[in-house]
Amino acid sequence: MHKQSIGFNWGPGAVSTSIWKGVLVRDLLLNICGGLRKGAKYVCFDGLDKLPNGTYGTSLSLERTLNPMNDVLIAYEMNGARLTPDHGFPVRLVVPGVIGGRMIKYLSKITVTETESDSWYHYHDNRVLPSIVSDADMAKREQWWTRPEYIIHDLNINSAISSPAHGSVLSISDPQALGEEVTISGYAYSGGCKKITRVEVTLDSGKSWLLSDLEHPEEWPEFQLCNAPFPRQRYWCWCFWSIKIPVRQLLRCKDIHVRAWDSTLNTQPKDLNWNLMGMMNNCWYRVQVDLAIPGEDDGELVLRFIHPTVPGSESGGGWMKPKGDEIDENIVHTTKPAPILTTAIVKSQTVESAKSDSVISKTDNVGTTAVFGVNCYTANMVSKHSTEDDCWIIHSGKVYDCTKFLQAHPGGADSITMNAGEDCTEDFDAIHSIKARELLSKYYIGELVASIPEARDSAPTKSFSAEPLTPQSGHLSSPSATSPPFLDPKKWQDITLVKKISLTHNTRLFRFEFGHLYQRLGLPLGNHILLRIKTNDSMYVRAYTPTSLPQQQGHLDLVVKVYFKDTDPRFPAGGVVSQYLDSMAIGERIAIKGPTGSFTYNGQGQYSHSSGKKGKCLQIGMICGGTGLTPMYQIMQAILLDKADDATKVSLVFGNRTEDDILMRKELDDAGNELGPGRSHLWHVLSEEKPEHWKYGTGYIDKEIIKEHLFPCQWNAPDPTDDLSSRIVLLCGPPPMINLCCLPVLTELYGKEFVDNNVFCF
Repeated sequence: MHKQSIGFNWGPGAVSTSIWKGVLVRDLLLNICGGLRKGAKYVCFDGLDKLPNGTYGTSLSLERTLNPMNDVLIAYEMNGARLTPDHGFPVRLVVPGVIGGRMIKYLSKITVTETESDSWYHYHDNRVLPSIVSDADMAKREQWWTRPEYIIHDLNINSAISSPAHGSVLSISDPQALGEEVTISGYAYSGGCKKITRVEVTLDSGKSWLLSDLEHPEEWPEFQLCNAPFPRQRYWCWCFWSIKIPVRQLLRCKDIHVRAWDSTLNTQPKDLNWNLMGMMNNCWYRVQVDLAIPGEDDGELVLRFIHPTVPGSESGGGWMKPKGDEIDENIVHTTKPAPILTTAIVKSQTVESAKSDSVISKTDNVGTTAVFGVNCYTANMVSKHSTEDDCWIIHSGKVYDCTKFLQAHPGGADSITMNAGEDCTEDFDAIHSIKARELLSKYYIGELVASIPEARDSAPTKSFSAEPLTPQSGHLSSPSATSPPFLDPKKWQDITLVKKISLTHNTRLFRFEFGHLYQRLGLPLGNHILLRIKTNDSMYVRAYTPTSLPQQQGHLDLVVKVYFKDTDPRFPAGGVVSQYLDSMAIGERIAIKGPTGSFTYNGQGQYSHSSGKKGKCLQIGMICGGTGLTPMYQIMQAILLDKADDATKVSLVFGNRTEDDILMRKELDDAGNELGPGRSHLWHVLSEEKPEHWKYGTGYIDKEIIKEHLFPCQWNAPDPTDDLSSRIVLLCGPPPMINLCCLPVLTELYGKEFVDNNVFCF
């Protein structure tokens, strides 16, 4: 046990990497402010916020500030967007590789002086005092706070495990799982621009170490400076590490530790060194591995992974407990169970009137009861009509038979049948307009009631009570390769955000974990998931196609374009769901269900459609706009992964407004290079700009572009069996692009029969 410090409890969650844009303080002082006077030693920075002990301020040495290697920046953009208030709007100081207390938000004043900042917070925060300083009174009495040798600037070396996440479980009941591998991953960093050179993992408390794979974002091509006169390599960012461990090795493991090394050959200590503020502790990060039986009913054996603590105020804790508390050996998964969902019930006066002695009720031969001439059904009765041939739904206490509407539904039959036999009020209202709700009235067949009243003139009949649905547990009991997929078309299930990466100024990659390491999503290629959020007392549901493949275990990846408010005059509020996703913090959860969709790619050129169409193609021509890329990219990935057996040729015509709007450009280029020019063709079209040296198309996708690039002519000759019947076209994009351009042009080029049978829209 260690004495509690007076510092703030961050846990492992107070670190991240961002892309900043701004002006170097060095350039500002030397070129704009007229230079420096003799005797200048420090640059002081002050913010606007008023705190109990005055304004928050700090200072850096002039030498550190002016050194071009240190990149001291006055920033006005973060991750491609202007600073928000919580990140320091309008401008803030950014000092890479340095503790956050030096990076003043709401920057209001810069002063060059002969002495350090006189801010109270410059001296009483972000210090590592010797362990002999046992309390704050002693530090004040003996003037430890003002000693310059204990101030923190550069961060020290550190690392952490992010996956398996806290509370994750791994089934070991299935013998097949014992032969699998589990990926352990996390981050590492060091201050002072020192590169992390290796990260090691131990399963035996340091007796032996395993070397992990490293990935440095600074070395990614998209982050390299263009036209730089000389290489400018910095290592300010965290790096990502990962290692695959056989499950069998984890059976003998009580805990997992990680440590990092940097370019100075410095590494982390095994044990923490206590100091008054609890700062700069960088001992080995430990995840406890427990053998457990989560439930007495199934008796399944699992390995449960327990972290030291959880960030913020989230409950659930970890293996590290405050003094006086016992360590809980039976810590459960921190995923909160979903509330019990109850079926909707009609207004109370309707139910009460059904019980009135004056009511004459009649039961027909299928169990339907008419009250005042209106058919009444219980939730249990509606649940029996849950197939494509017999599809009933409940909306706002009313029952509808949508069977005849399935094939005519613009969103495809799946988006209705996934709610068949259930109350879909929230899901329906989150997607549809008032006009769509009015259209629903054509299929009304009766009212929902809690129970069927007994008829006065007949023998008592069985009462059908509205039963609550089974609560969701947040994860399935068996994550092995033979376990059911995560997705359930009837249930909303929570997934947890574990990674968020800015790909462009308005595009993000989100990684969500299911909670089980081996579980697959269960999404056929070409299908999509429904994602639900609740904000401002309103529910919103949107369809997304993950960019990760169906065989990916434990998580899914979504690439989402964020439609910020006030960036498009046509939509001043921006995208509600995309902005919500962008605002999510690591560890937050969101609900999904599925699969839904009409087109499925089954591999090796085989495809099927919900309308009954199916076949085998030799060529797939794709036309998409903006975020319509995601289902196309998923299919391209599958062909690439199976390229030895899947000889399908792929062409993609991809429309965007600007070059910056192109999603996953590097990934598309890599896929094309790997498939080769004989099997792939990519053509970009930009509608609003023509960059210098641009070798692709401009304007809008039109007949000439489709004719030349959808099925490139050089592919026609080599295969005599390649005719129109062996080709299909996939479309995904804005309705005007599909309806006013693509479909008419394809009809003109290839005929109506081809469009009717070989063209599919997502």
